[in-house]
Parts: sequence; structure tokens; C-alpha cells
Amino acid sequence: MRAIVVRSLGGPEVLQLAEVPVPGALAPGEVLVKLAAVGVNFADTERRSGKYSPPPLPWIPGREAAGVVVTAGPGVDPALVGARVAYFAPRASGSYAELAAVPADALFRFETELPFEVMAALPQQGLTAHGVLRLAAMRPGMTALVLAAAGGVGQILVQLARRDGARVIGVVSTREKADAVAALGAEVITGYENFEAVARSLTEGRGVDVVFDSVGRATQGASLASLARYGQIIYYGDASGLPAPIDVDTLYSRSLRVGAFGLDIERDPEGTDLARRDLVTALDRGQLRITVSRSLPLADAATAHAEMEARTTTGKIILVP
Repeated sequence: MRAIVVRSLGGPEVLQLAEVPVPGALAPGEVLVKLAAVGVNFADTERRSGKYSPPPLPWIPGREAAGVVVTAGPGVDPALVGARVAYFAPRASGSYAELAAVPADALFRFETELPFEVMAALPQQGLTAHGVLRLAAMRPGMTALVLAAAGGVGQILVQLARRDGARVIGVVSTREKADAVAALGAEVITGYENFEAVARSLTEGRGVDVVFDSVGRATQGASLASLARYGQIIYYGDASGLPAPIDVDTLYSRSLRVGAFGLDIERDPEGTDLARRDLVTALDRGQLRITVSRSLPLADAATAHAEMEARTTTGKIILVP
């Protein structure tokens, strides 16, 4: 089969199309999926460059995709064969490929027939957004500030927070991205310079109840300054670098909290299963829209990574085997 293979860590150019063996005998609980659409995530770029969890080489990237089950392994209901599914699974074989071996318990099953590109764009970013909101304990009437609101996770966060009854303000870098986020029902701040002052102005000086920050170090001070009394920041990424250590003394005057969410489906199977069902229901009922900004051939994985690292994308990039 064809797959993208990384033989040395580095820039996007290390993503090379190659012929590789089909995944071997399935382990108990696994299925073989013929992939029709592959999700590209920022974490893929960080592993490729060696910044985060460097993989053993050679390595086929990717943990997220959608396609059709072609073989059920030992202990798996054979009725799954032929099912249209999506998944995010750290223990799956690499998804930048034509076929992948996937744990059956990681599958998303959809009640309606959706395009594979949409299905592949949901799992990792949807599970992340769902978990971040659960950590924040969102309630109706709260005000949320979403940084990088035009990204894949950001757009889902905006929609799910609004579904929970929150007022949502999104921060984006360009007018094009602002239009995309405004279409989801959020108020929008265009540009990161002094966004904390704008957020306070929009809330009549009070500040926001929660900041969802995937940027990290570059926005840390402004995110803290955006918060109302009893507010909280939740980090779920660090695109600009890890935040600096927090001086607890700076939190006392407004009774602030700082937290972080890391997606770990294997240590929270019950919460993950609940999130899968909720996300599928929201998508099927039209409560959630998934934006696919570009679909590229599998061979163009390097282009997809370069665009993602340049922060030029809105929504999700998909690779098509």
C-alpha cells in the first residue's frame, strides 16, 4: 500500500510517499480500515519535527481518519465489516496511508451518511473541544474567550460553548478567519495585539469567565488580563511555546484558576465514549458544523504540514489516499 513515511525528523520535506507493507495480522479487538480521508493535526507536525513525543523511525504519521471497515480481527463483531467509521486512536497504525489497523473501541459510528472528509475532521479536535469544555464546567450565562477560534478545535469549541448557553468571543488573526467565526455565532476580535483590552471592553470592563488558550507563551499575559474575578484559563496547546511558570501570588487578587487539558482516551474511556456519542449526535442534528478548508492528495502531506505551520488555514486540512 501507499503511505507517507518519515525516515528522519525535520521539516515538512521529510514526509515522503512510499510503498509499505499492509498492516499485518490484526490483534484482538482491532479492525482493518480502508481509509478515504485522513485528518491532519498540529500534533503531527510537532512529532515530525521532534518537538513533541519523537516517534521511532521509520514512522507513518497520523492517528485520525475515516473510511470503511474491511476486516474484523479476533473478538470483534463481524457485522462491523462494511461500516463507515472514523477514529482517533493513538495505538492505531499510522493513518497517512491507504489502510490502518485500528482498535474497534476507538471508532465513531454515525447515524447518517456523511462525507468522509467531514467524518475524518471530527474525532481528535472534537474530543479535545469536548474535554476542554467539560473541564471548564461551562454553564449558561458564562462568557468564554476562545483564542485561535478559526482553527479546527476553535470552531468546535465556539459551537459547543454556544450550545451550552455561553456567550462566546473568538480571537483570530485575519478578516477571513473573523468571517468564518462570526458565521458560527461568536463575537470576534481580529488581531492579537491588545485583545485583552478589547475583551474587557466587550464585557463592560468585567472580563471573561474562561479563556481557552491553545497558543501558550505568547498570549499568557493577555489571557490572564482578560479574566474576570473567579475566572480561569484552560490551556490545551502551546503553539507559541509552553507558558511560563505561574506566580501564584498574581492569582490571589482576582481568585483566578489556571488549568490544562490533555486528550488521553485510554485513561478516560467512559468520558471519551460519552464525548463520541455527544459529538455524533450534535453533528447528526445540525448543532455542529465541521469546516474542511482543504482536501489534498496523500502525496501532498508536506504541503498540508507547511500550511498548518504557517497558520494560514481555517478549519481542517484533509489528506485523501
